[in-house]
Amino acid sequence: MIQIDNIKHTRKQFALSIPELDLGKGITILVGKNGSGKSTLLQLIATALKPHRGTIKYGGKTIDDALPFIRKNIGFLPTGIELYEEMKVTRFLRYMSELKGGVNEEAIEKTIVALHLQDVKHVKIKTLSQGLKQRVGIAQAILNCPPILLLDEPLNYLDSRERKNVVSLLSRYAKTRLVLIATHELNEWEDIADDVIWLQEGKVIFNGSTPLWKSQLPLRVWQGHILLSQITDLDSERVIHMKREPQYYFIKYMDVSKPFAHFKEVEVTIEDAYFIRKKSRDRGRLKL
Repeated sequence: MIQIDNIKHTRKQFALSIPELDLGKGITILVGKNGSGKSTLLQLIATALKPHRGTIKYGGKTIDDALPFIRKNIGFLPTGIELYEEMKVTRFLRYMSELKGGVNEEAIEKTIVALHLQDVKHVKIKTLSQGLKQRVGIAQAILNCPPILLLDEPLNYLDSRERKNVVSLLSRYAKTRLVLIATHELNEWEDIADDVIWLQEGKVIFNGSTPLWKSQLPLRVWQGHILLSQITDLDSERVIHMKREPQYYFIKYMDVSKPFAHFKEVEVTIEDAYFIRKKSRDRGRLKL
């Protein structure tokens, strides 16, 4: 659905440079540390920014020949979205629906129900909690079911119940549409992500399916309990997760072989694979 060809966008000391990238239906998560270019890439695809070089095609069309059509088919949630805080929720969504080509009252009501906003739909946005504002932001993005949905950290400020609801909603949504999500919270997407794109310093380091992302790794993942006194026996650089209990630590650890005889190997998650891939790029610091 989207083809990126030799784009480059420079801002201050940062440059995003992508020779080629194709995006299709399903959920693709965009991973990488802060400053790697995730938000910039979303803004470019959303047409909020124009690349300094190269082209982005949307079903063969470009912003030079079909900008209104392209924008009508994109839903976008940027980080720190600025909502019209004096508007009530329904009025705001009606306004956003109008900008997308015409007010669709049925679509507005369905979106309100989908994001559990029924109790606040006649409330001014400025009075809402940060979590409710985030849900309103997601609502305006999915309004009228655009075929391209771009979300920058959509789970920010949401409680566990609403996170589950949004993840489930997007899982259903992506069956027939393109959904690209920039996120640091990889475990939330473990069961539904189809593809992973890893950005580092403005470049695509990995682009492929989730199974491929979790395979062919130089380290394996182990977990088990250790005595508090044994924590010094482990390399802190290889600890993926640690939870302290009264007399033990529960440890999730990456290594070629098990660190203790009683540890068990576990299936690699999306987040585990990110830790392994990120660490293994610096072989001087992580001796494999």
